[in-house]
Amino acid sequence: MSRSSMLVSVFLVVAAASASAQTGWAPEDSSGVPVELPTPPVAAQPVVEKEPAMPALTAPMSVPEVAAIHVFNAVDDSLTVLVDYRAESEIQRELQHAVAEKAMAERNVERGRLLEKLAESRIEIKASEIKALEAQITFAKKEKSSGRQADLEGRRKYAESEKQLLERRRDLRKREIETARAVREYHEATEKSCRLELDLAVYRRERASIPGTADPGAAAEFARLQREITKLEGRVLQAQVEQASKRKDLAEQDVRLGKVRRAVYESQVKMQERGR
Repeated sequence: MSRSSMLVSVFLVVAAASASAQTGWAPEDSSGVPVELPTPPVAAQPVVEKEPAMPALTAPMSVPEVAAIHVFNAVDDSLTVLVDYRAESEIQRELQHAVAEKAMAERNVERGRLLEKLAESRIEIKASEIKALEAQITFAKKEKSSGRQADLEGRRKYAESEKQLLERRRDLRKREIETARAVREYHEATEKSCRLELDLAVYRRERASIPGTADPGAAAEFARLQREITKLEGRVLQAQVEQASKRKDLAEQDVRLGKVRRAVYESQVKMQERGR
Protein backbone atom coordinates (compact mmCIF):
# COMPACT_ATOMS: atom_id res chain seq x y z
CA MET A 1 0.00 0.00 0.00
CA SER A 2 1.27 3.39 -0.85
CA ARG A 3 1.88 6.07 1.77
CA SER A 4 -1.01 8.16 0.52
CA SER A 5 -3.42 5.25 0.84
CA MET A 6 -2.39 4.63 4.45
CA LEU A 7 -3.07 8.25 5.40
CA VAL A 8 -6.56 8.06 3.89
CA SER A 9 -7.35 4.88 5.89
CA VAL A 10 -6.24 6.43 9.21
CA PHE A 11 -8.36 9.52 8.56
CA LEU A 12 -11.45 7.42 7.94
CA VAL A 13 -11.01 5.44 11.17
CA VAL A 14 -10.69 8.62 13.27
CA ALA A 15 -13.77 10.17 11.66
CA ALA A 16 -15.82 7.05 12.34
CA ALA A 17 -14.83 7.02 16.02
CA SER A 18 -15.80 10.66 16.41
CA ALA A 19 -19.21 10.06 14.84
CA SER A 20 -19.93 7.08 17.04
CA ALA A 21 -19.22 9.11 20.22
CA GLN A 22 -21.84 11.69 19.17
CA THR A 23 -24.62 9.31 18.01
CA GLY A 24 -24.18 6.42 20.46
CA TRP A 25 -23.37 3.97 17.60
CA ALA A 26 -20.05 2.21 17.36
CA PRO A 27 -18.91 -0.27 14.72
CA GLU A 28 -17.54 -3.60 15.83
CA ASP A 29 -13.85 -4.14 15.23
CA SER A 30 -12.43 -7.15 13.63
CA SER A 31 -11.96 -8.91 16.99
CA GLY A 32 -15.74 -8.80 17.85
CA VAL A 33 -15.29 -7.05 21.28
CA PRO A 34 -18.19 -4.61 21.85
CA VAL A 35 -17.37 -0.97 22.41
CA GLU A 36 -18.66 0.51 25.77
CA LEU A 37 -21.33 3.09 25.04
CA PRO A 38 -21.75 6.30 27.17
CA THR A 39 -24.28 6.22 30.04
CA PRO A 40 -27.69 7.59 28.99
CA PRO A 41 -28.90 10.71 30.85
CA VAL A 42 -31.03 10.10 33.98
CA ALA A 43 -34.33 11.95 34.44
CA ALA A 44 -34.42 14.52 37.26
CA GLN A 45 -36.11 13.22 40.45
CA PRO A 46 -38.21 15.41 42.80
CA VAL A 47 -36.40 16.57 45.89
CA VAL A 48 -37.85 15.02 49.07
CA GLU A 49 -37.03 16.68 52.36
CA LYS A 50 -35.79 14.25 54.95
CA GLU A 51 -37.27 14.27 58.45
CA PRO A 52 -34.84 15.32 61.13
CA ALA A 53 -33.17 12.45 62.79
CA MET A 54 -34.48 11.55 66.21
CA PRO A 55 -32.05 12.31 69.01
CA ALA A 56 -30.35 9.33 70.43
CA LEU A 57 -31.95 8.06 73.62
CA THR A 58 -29.85 8.37 76.69
CA ALA A 59 -28.84 5.23 78.35
CA PRO A 60 -31.00 4.22 81.34
CA MET A 61 -29.69 5.36 84.72
CA SER A 62 -28.43 2.85 87.16
CA VAL A 63 -30.26 2.13 90.42
CA PRO A 64 -27.81 4.16 92.56
CA GLU A 65 -28.25 7.17 90.26
CA VAL A 66 -32.07 6.99 90.50
CA ALA A 67 -31.93 6.66 94.26
CA ALA A 68 -29.67 9.70 94.53
CA ILE A 69 -32.29 11.89 92.80
CA HIS A 70 -34.95 11.18 95.46
CA VAL A 71 -32.73 11.88 98.44
CA PHE A 72 -34.19 14.90 100.34
CA ASN A 73 -31.89 17.29 102.12
CA ALA A 74 -33.65 19.91 104.23
CA VAL A 75 -30.56 22.13 104.33
CA ASP A 76 -30.37 22.30 100.53
CA ASP A 77 -34.13 22.80 100.10
CA SER A 78 -34.13 26.44 99.05
CA LEU A 79 -37.68 26.22 97.65
CA THR A 80 -39.28 25.90 101.08
CA VAL A 81 -39.57 29.40 102.56
CA LEU A 82 -41.73 29.29 105.67
CA VAL A 83 -41.82 33.08 106.04
CA ASP A 84 -42.41 34.70 102.66
CA TYR A 85 -40.06 37.37 101.40
CA ARG A 86 -41.88 40.70 101.30
CA ALA A 87 -40.64 44.18 100.56
CA GLU A 88 -40.00 46.30 103.63
CA SER A 89 -42.25 49.02 102.22
CA GLU A 90 -45.14 46.56 101.98
CA ILE A 91 -44.66 45.44 105.58
CA GLN A 92 -44.47 49.09 106.69
CA ARG A 93 -47.81 49.86 105.00
CA GLU A 94 -49.51 46.93 106.69
CA LEU A 95 -47.99 47.94 110.02
CA GLN A 96 -49.23 51.53 109.71
CA HIS A 97 -52.69 50.29 108.76
CA ALA A 98 -52.79 47.98 111.78
CA VAL A 99 -51.77 50.81 114.13
CA ALA A 100 -54.45 53.10 112.71
CA GLU A 101 -57.15 50.43 112.89
CA LYS A 102 -56.19 49.59 116.47
CA ALA A 103 -56.58 53.22 117.48
CA MET A 104 -59.97 53.41 115.78
CA ALA A 105 -61.09 50.21 117.51
CA GLU A 106 -60.11 51.70 120.85
CA ARG A 107 -62.25 54.76 120.11
CA ASN A 108 -65.14 52.48 119.17
CA VAL A 109 -64.81 50.69 122.51
CA GLU A 110 -65.12 54.00 124.37
CA ARG A 111 -68.02 55.07 122.17
CA GLY A 112 -69.79 51.77 122.83
CA ARG A 113 -69.40 52.19 126.56
CA LEU A 114 -71.03 55.63 126.45
CA LEU A 115 -73.90 54.34 124.33
CA GLU A 116 -74.35 51.39 126.68
CA LYS A 117 -74.66 53.75 129.67
CA LEU A 118 -77.15 55.87 127.75
CA ALA A 119 -79.22 52.78 126.94
CA GLU A 120 -79.16 51.73 130.60
CA SER A 121 -80.42 55.15 131.70
CA ARG A 122 -83.21 55.05 129.12
CA ILE A 123 -84.22 51.60 130.29
CA GLU A 124 -84.45 52.85 133.86
CA ILE A 125 -86.57 55.82 132.76
CA LYS A 126 -88.88 53.53 130.79
CA ALA A 127 -89.16 51.14 133.75
CA SER A 128 -90.19 54.05 135.96
CA GLU A 129 -92.75 55.08 133.35
CA ILE A 130 -94.21 51.58 133.32
CA LYS A 131 -94.52 51.57 137.12
CA ALA A 132 -96.33 54.88 136.99
CA LEU A 133 -98.76 53.51 134.41
CA GLU A 134 -99.38 50.43 136.53
CA ALA A 135 -100.22 52.67 139.49
CA GLN A 136 -102.67 54.65 137.36
CA ILE A 137 -104.24 51.42 136.13
CA THR A 138 -104.77 50.30 139.72
CA PHE A 139 -106.38 53.63 140.55
CA ALA A 140 -108.64 53.40 137.47
CA LYS A 141 -109.77 49.94 138.53
CA LYS A 142 -110.73 51.31 141.93
CA GLU A 143 -112.71 54.09 140.29
CA LYS A 144 -114.22 51.53 137.95
CA SER A 145 -113.27 53.70 135.00
CA SER A 146 -113.11 51.02 132.30
CA GLY A 147 -112.38 53.51 129.47
CA ARG A 148 -109.46 55.07 131.25
CA GLN A 149 -108.24 51.66 132.36
CA ALA A 150 -108.20 50.36 128.78
CA ASP A 151 -106.31 53.42 127.62
CA LEU A 152 -103.74 53.02 130.38
CA GLU A 153 -103.37 49.31 129.60
CA GLY A 154 -102.61 50.14 125.96
CA ARG A 155 -100.02 52.71 126.97
CA ARG A 156 -98.41 50.27 129.38
CA LYS A 157 -98.07 47.57 126.70
CA TYR A 158 -96.54 50.07 124.31
CA ALA A 159 -94.11 51.23 127.03
CA GLU A 160 -93.12 47.63 127.71
CA SER A 161 -92.40 47.17 123.99
CA GLU A 162 -90.28 50.31 124.07
CA LYS A 163 -88.43 48.97 127.10
CA GLN A 164 -87.81 45.69 125.31
CA LEU A 165 -86.44 47.57 122.31
CA LEU A 166 -84.16 49.62 124.58
CA GLU A 167 -82.89 46.42 126.16
CA ARG A 168 -82.11 44.99 122.74
CA ARG A 169 -80.27 48.19 121.88
CA ARG A 170 -78.31 47.88 125.11
CA ASP A 171 -77.40 44.31 124.16
CA LEU A 172 -76.37 45.64 120.77
CA ARG A 173 -74.04 48.17 122.40
CA LYS A 174 -72.48 45.42 124.50
CA ARG A 175 -71.96 43.30 121.42
CA GLU A 176 -70.47 46.27 119.56
CA ILE A 177 -68.04 46.76 122.43
CA GLU A 178 -67.01 43.10 122.31
CA THR A 179 -66.56 43.30 118.54
CA ALA A 180 -64.50 46.49 118.82
CA ARG A 181 -62.29 44.77 121.37
CA ALA A 182 -61.86 41.82 119.03
CA VAL A 183 -60.90 44.23 116.25
CA ARG A 184 -58.39 45.90 118.53
CA GLU A 185 -56.85 42.58 119.58
CA TYR A 186 -56.63 41.42 115.99
CA HIS A 187 -54.80 44.54 114.89
CA GLU A 188 -52.54 44.34 117.93
CA ALA A 189 -51.57 40.83 116.82
CA THR A 190 -51.09 42.12 113.27
CA GLU A 191 -48.88 44.94 114.53
CA LYS A 192 -46.73 42.50 116.49
CA SER A 193 -46.41 40.17 113.51
CA CYS A 194 -45.47 43.02 111.17
CA ARG A 195 -42.82 44.40 113.50
CA LEU A 196 -41.17 40.99 113.80
CA GLU A 197 -41.41 40.44 110.06
CA LEU A 198 -39.85 43.85 109.44
CA ASP A 199 -36.91 42.93 111.67
CA LEU A 200 -36.57 39.69 109.74
CA ALA A 201 -36.55 41.55 106.43
CA VAL A 202 -33.77 43.84 107.69
CA TYR A 203 -31.62 40.89 108.75
CA ARG A 204 -32.23 39.20 105.42
CA ARG A 205 -31.19 42.34 103.58
CA GLU A 206 -28.01 42.60 105.66
CA ARG A 207 -27.21 38.95 105.00
CA ALA A 208 -27.70 39.42 101.26
CA SER A 209 -25.32 42.41 101.29
CA ILE A 210 -22.36 40.22 102.31
CA PRO A 211 -20.44 39.60 99.04
CA GLY A 212 -18.82 36.37 100.17
CA THR A 213 -17.63 34.32 103.10
CA ALA A 214 -14.01 33.85 102.10
CA ASP A 215 -12.98 36.47 104.63
CA PRO A 216 -13.19 35.17 108.22
CA GLY A 217 -14.87 38.37 109.41
CA ALA A 218 -17.51 38.16 106.68
CA ALA A 219 -18.08 34.48 107.44
CA ALA A 220 -18.59 35.24 111.14
CA GLU A 221 -21.04 38.07 110.34
CA PHE A 222 -22.92 35.82 107.93
CA ALA A 223 -23.21 33.11 110.58
CA ARG A 224 -24.43 35.64 113.17
CA LEU A 225 -27.10 36.99 110.84
CA GLN A 226 -28.18 33.48 109.95
CA ARG A 227 -28.69 32.65 113.63
CA GLU A 228 -30.77 35.79 114.15
CA ILE A 229 -32.80 35.03 111.04
CA THR A 230 -33.54 31.52 112.24
CA LYS A 231 -34.75 32.83 115.62
CA LEU A 232 -36.87 35.55 114.02
CA GLU A 233 -38.47 33.14 111.58
CA GLY A 234 -39.74 31.08 114.53
CA ARG A 235 -41.07 34.18 116.29
CA VAL A 236 -42.76 35.45 113.13
CA LEU A 237 -44.45 32.10 112.55
CA GLN A 238 -45.76 32.06 116.13
CA ALA A 239 -47.01 35.63 115.77
CA GLN A 240 -48.80 34.71 112.55
CA VAL A 241 -50.54 31.82 114.34
CA GLU A 242 -51.73 34.23 117.05
CA GLN A 243 -52.85 36.68 114.38
CA ALA A 244 -54.88 33.97 112.64
CA SER A 245 -56.47 33.00 115.97
CA LYS A 246 -57.51 36.61 116.61
CA ARG A 247 -58.92 36.81 113.10
CA LYS A 248 -61.05 33.76 113.90
CA ASP A 249 -62.28 35.36 117.14
CA LEU A 250 -63.17 38.52 115.24
CA ALA A 251 -65.16 36.55 112.68
CA GLU A 252 -67.17 34.89 115.47
CA GLN A 253 -67.86 38.27 117.06
CA ASP A 254 -69.05 39.60 113.71
CA VAL A 255 -71.54 36.73 113.47
CA ARG A 256 -72.91 37.44 116.96
CA LEU A 257 -73.10 41.15 116.22
CA GLY A 258 -75.06 40.48 113.05
CA LYS A 259 -77.60 38.37 114.94
CA VAL A 260 -78.15 41.06 117.58
CA ARG A 261 -78.60 43.71 114.91
CA ARG A 262 -81.17 41.50 113.23
CA ALA A 263 -83.08 41.19 116.52
CA VAL A 264 -83.05 44.97 117.00
CA TYR A 265 -84.32 45.42 113.45
CA GLU A 266 -87.23 43.05 114.07
CA SER A 267 -88.14 44.87 117.30
CA GLN A 268 -88.11 48.23 115.54
CA VAL A 269 -90.37 46.91 112.79
CA LYS A 270 -92.86 45.69 115.39
CA MET A 271 -92.79 49.05 117.13
CA GLN A 272 -93.49 50.82 113.87
CA GLU A 273 -96.42 48.52 113.13
CA ARG A 274 -97.92 49.15 116.58
CA GLY A 275 -97.49 52.89 116.25
CA ARG A 276 -99.55 53.06 113.05
